Amino acid sequence: MVYFDLFPIFIPMKPIFRKISVKLHLWLALVSGIVVFIVCTTGCLYMFKDEINDATQPWRFVKPEQKEMLLPTQILEIANSVQDKQMKPSAITYQEAHDAVLVDYWDQNAGTGSIYINPYTGAVQKIKHSQPGETDFFSFVLKGHRHLWLPQKIGKPIVGYGVLMFVIILITGMILWWPKNWNRKSIKRLFTLKWNSSFGKINYDLHNVLGGYTFIILILISLTGLIWSFSWFSESVYFISSGGEKLKAYALPKSDVPLSDSALKDPLDRLYNQLRNEEPDAKTFYFALPSKEDDVIRVSIVHKRNSYYRTDNLFFDQYTLKPLKGEGPYAGKYKEANAADKLRRMNLEIHDGRIMGLPGKILVFLCALIGASLPVTGILIWLRKKRKPRSGNPKK
Repeated sequence: MVYFDLFPIFIPMKPIFRKISVKLHLWLALVSGIVVFIVCTTGCLYMFKDEINDATQPWRFVKPEQKEMLLPTQILEIANSVQDKQMKPSAITYQEAHDAVLVDYWDQNAGTGSIYINPYTGAVQKIKHSQPGETDFFSFVLKGHRHLWLPQKIGKPIVGYGVLMFVIILITGMILWWPKNWNRKSIKRLFTLKWNSSFGKINYDLHNVLGGYTFIILILISLTGLIWSFSWFSESVYFISSGGEKLKAYALPKSDVPLSDSALKDPLDRLYNQLRNEEPDAKTFYFALPSKEDDVIRVSIVHKRNSYYRTDNLFFDQYTLKPLKGEGPYAGKYKEANAADKLRRMNLEIHDGRIMGLPGKILVFLCALIGASLPVTGILIWLRKKRKPRSGNPKK
């Protein structure tokens, strides 16, 4: 019986187990390295999108006034008067007192549009229009993060399998990192960067030491990312977290099309006033507008700014404003969701660290930056060993 490095138990055939870990760590890293580098780098670039947009887009803000905001029908009338007639409004977003109201437009042939309006005066602050296929910087970065700028059907599986390999690489890396004996010397070696050493030793420490520091966060980022990559993984996580329930697909209800002219007048204004009164402390009211006669009015009510898991996703008949029930973990009020649904709603904010606020985003940013460096430092270690084989660690 021999000692197993990762856990304080005894198992046989330790040399074989470590040899397998070495091979998996090396060859999976060589296969997935470029994918991991791109996914981590684009994740870093996308991390502070909200903060950068807030600092560089002054038209998104207004000076608060001591009067009621304009109603949705008034906002839409102003927006429609300055927008391409070919495009239909798809959504309207109210935020806090210092935010402009945003009206979104979409048309398959004409592209997308966004109009920012002062909710107190009705002044148009900014008109943005994008042609079909046109993208801004952060949308470009997100496409790289999700599917490497390839067609989604091709790029998404490549990213998914690359991240899955990265999980195995991290686990085997931790097995190889774990010392035979925990003592002062091994702790110093595993947790200290020696900047006055040779290039090879510094590179080895950047891979080994920083990899050890970031292991838990990188595993968490990777596993939450796999939720979007593979349905089998997503369903398995939900099955475990819910105690055996099946994950329901996200599905919208339908409005009952009236047989006669019995629909409410100005239903969007009525719904806006109703929800404002019910949730006076909410930070965002997002109204997805119906485009078909049986579509519903979908409303997302965000209770904390820039934190989207604490969101109520509600559905209303567009003619009668009757509350309707949707399907899936994101449907309904957050406080009424079960534990598994809440965990699923948290997935994005766990993934990008936002669940811990700005300090969490900074932490994930730094760990993802180190994650992007691991394939680089790893390949340098491999090339150095190929050029001059040696036993043990690089010379100090």
